[in-house]
Amino acid sequence: MSIPEQLNRLARQGMAIPDREQAAHRLRHIGYHRLSDYWRPFLKPSADGGDCVFRDGTAFGDVIALYDFDRRLRELLVDALGHIEVSVRAQWIYHLANDSDGGPLAHLNPALFVPREYPGNLDELKRSYRKIVRQDVQDWKAIPVWKIAKAMSFGQLSKWYKSISVKRTRSAIARTYEINHVILSSLLYNMTYLRNVCAHHSRLWDSSFHLGLRIPRAWAAHCNAIEPARLYNRLVIVAGLMGIISPADHWPQRLLALLDEYPHIPKDRMGFPDNWRRLPFWQAPT
Repeated sequence: MSIPEQLNRLARQGMAIPDREQAAHRLRHIGYHRLSDYWRPFLKPSADGGDCVFRDGTAFGDVIALYDFDRRLRELLVDALGHIEVSVRAQWIYHLANDSDGGPLAHLNPALFVPREYPGNLDELKRSYRKIVRQDVQDWKAIPVWKIAKAMSFGQLSKWYKSISVKRTRSAIARTYEINHVILSSLLYNMTYLRNVCAHHSRLWDSSFHLGLRIPRAWAAHCNAIEPARLYNRLVIVAGLMGIISPADHWPQRLLALLDEYPHIPKDRMGFPDNWRRLPFWQAPT
């Protein structure tokens, strides 16, 4: 369909489009298919059993508001996940080189890692590093762990952490975040998936995440045990980690400010419990 045909179809389904020029502009630069993810919540079955129609009072601006909220939520999460990734990478480098007596070439010592995972992880990391330096590396022993680790993706970092075979090293890294090493592995796996959702501009706000998520004991009382697959519990985790890594960033307050800008967004579809705003976790520090 052409852009005018797309607008006509939406109008036939009952969507109010007061400014067709502006709506055409958004369709052209966002895309009909991507925006369709955001108007689905406004649809209802038609009386004659045909195509769904929009609920009474639905306007194109309502869809754009939901789209913009989701976009800004992703941007906020990408910012926080960047802090988390950099912090965990720094801990991984430091404790591998020191606690495990690995030294500058800790990543080249297979004794520090799970044997079945080590060769694949190392090959993947070398490929990533070669792409960054854009040349073949003749002597891998000339590249210290803190330099090659710059090439790690969040996903690779998650794998490398999980594959550390020296428990005291895994535990030392996890203690930085006041959790145990099993929980940190779970969090990194989930944060990697969350980062990928944001990086690919996928719909986030009401998504379900069917990955096992271990909740740190200190934050469990603030999570939603009834809706564990929704986004809310992951926001609690991110906010908790940011409070440790970068408290001056005031990330939880920035999240609250964004939520307050969009009071009409149904928070229950994100997994927010009814009493979430009264939880001490979300209270601004005095």
